[in-house]
Amino acid sequence: MTFHDLIFPDGFLWGSAASAHQTEGGTYNDWTEWEKIPGRIKDGSNASIACDHYNRYEEDFDLAKKLGHQVHRFSIEWSRIEPSQGKWNATEIAHYEHVVQALVSRGIRPMVTLHHFTNPLWFWDNGGWLNADSPHIFAGYVRKIVEALAEYNIIWNTINEPLVLATLGYLFGEFPPGYRDFDKALTVARHLLMAHGLAASQICRTYEERGLDRPEIAPVISATYFMPADPSNPEDIELAQYLDEVYNHAWIRGAITATLPEPIGNGSKYVPLQRSVDFIGLNYYSRMLVSSELDFLAGEMPPKDPNLERCEGLDWEVYPEGYYHIIKSMWERYHTPIFLTENGIGTLDDMLRCRYILTHLQQVHRAISEGVDIRGYLVWSLTDNFEWTYGFGSHFGLVAIDHQTLQRTPRESALMFHEIVTNNGLTAELQERFLGRRGR
Repeated sequence: MTFHDLIFPDGFLWGSAASAHQTEGGTYNDWTEWEKIPGRIKDGSNASIACDHYNRYEEDFDLAKKLGHQVHRFSIEWSRIEPSQGKWNATEIAHYEHVVQALVSRGIRPMVTLHHFTNPLWFWDNGGWLNADSPHIFAGYVRKIVEALAEYNIIWNTINEPLVLATLGYLFGEFPPGYRDFDKALTVARHLLMAHGLAASQICRTYEERGLDRPEIAPVISATYFMPADPSNPEDIELAQYLDEVYNHAWIRGAITATLPEPIGNGSKYVPLQRSVDFIGLNYYSRMLVSSELDFLAGEMPPKDPNLERCEGLDWEVYPEGYYHIIKSMWERYHTPIFLTENGIGTLDDMLRCRYILTHLQQVHRAISEGVDIRGYLVWSLTDNFEWTYGFGSHFGLVAIDHQTLQRTPRESALMFHEIVTNNGLTAELQERFLGRRGR
């Protein structure tokens, strides 16, 4: 295998991503209650301490700076900011301003996610995202945060992975509130789309009132590369295409075209969505094989390929080529810049993590070489953290966390990624060192 230097465009941004509930500790929200239900978290753990990032964020950002990161994506915990409806916690707002300042002072650009799965208990008790008023309720919280942080050079993410929240919480019952109802999932997806539009409007209005230039705003979607289990079966092909359309495209198409598209809505215009997407935040981890002979909605899936490496705990297959196809599909449909906001693998085999990052970045460079406008790449994640229903059973961090002592230890993959950032790309030597015969 002959490798070549793969250099990325000038100004390409490199960094990592994380979320509040998974790292901070001390949160009290719908997930806090969910974690108390036996069997909901596979290893029986909870996020009460997580990584103690709430108290150790400066230590973590010192590591990010040392490792060369240029941008860091994190989320704000809504339940801290608005512990009861319409009541604001000034101390917590100030805390997140200090978090932003800590990044800026270290030369790391903040990318702030306003909603990353978790909700205040009062919001949950009022119906959560099934409540028709939920988009407007969310917009009030957004306004409060943006007023506090508008002076900083922030990239804003409104909603993280809306279809993950809708499907796992309301269709497959794996996330709170644990429903298994297709219509409820569609309602939640629609309200999250409306919430994105209203959030973007609040951000723009706040900046305009202060005489500030409009910031970059985007939702973050999770995309899976759906493949027919039998490529020669027209019904398998049709199912893969249908799931690609509904899961990967319908929501983001609505955001870009300012509509509530079928099946999420009735196709009507929704004015707050106009100019609400400056780029597509894109998360990718794996592919998914689907078969028309199995009941997808019941969770029935074809057997996985035993020859492909897997993500620890979640059992996702390592399939880098799917990254290229997803990126190209997004670009060819929408011609909107893309920021790769999450990509990584849970594993204690750090050489697998190195291979995963390199082979996926090869596919990213392939897309860029064909004209796709990609602005940056974020590894999920900076540190090991609480991986939702898998608890601490999947290790995604460039930096290992000892959850007994909370000691932080950069892995070799962190040093490899630093080398990538320093070179703004993958040198032939780096690829040969980590991939060798296991290259493209």
